[in-house]
Amino acid sequence: MTKAAAYVDHMYSQFKGRAAVTVGVNSDSESVHPFVYENNSQIPIGLIAMSIDHVSDSAAVDVYHISAFKPGNGQGSEIMNFLCNAADEFEVRLCIHAEAQFSGRRTMAGADLINWYRKFGFNGNSTMYREPRTTYMCCGNSELIRVS
Repeated sequence: MTKAAAYVDHMYSQFKGRAAVTVGVNSDSESVHPFVYENNSQIPIGLIAMSIDHVSDSAAVDVYHISAFKPGNGQGSEIMNFLCNAADEFEVRLCIHAEAQFSGRRTMAGADLINWYRKFGFNGNSTMYREPRTTYMCCGNSELIRVS
């Protein structure tokens, strides 16, 4: 199993509110995995949809959708922190398109949305990427050990 497949499987299997959907977003994607994200208290606070990126490499995940049920109160940031921390753990690259999700509610768009993604380590403009972050510690003999 690739790193990207392990990441998507881990994320998708954690939550009860899920359904595999095959859509025409990318002919190289097998399916998009949407699920309802629940916080630590198991309260549903948003939606996430992701897919394994079969084109670029075996450690890349396309994030197709992120939304908080109540925008503007930190739920989106909680969801992004969850995604990014797990991406670091599984050593996968996250790919996202900074596009506003119009739902009739207050939504970030344009430069505000791009800058919001940058707070989580994403680079780029419309198409944005985030490489996994790893922490290394020196053992005294100039050898580095991965600690996260």
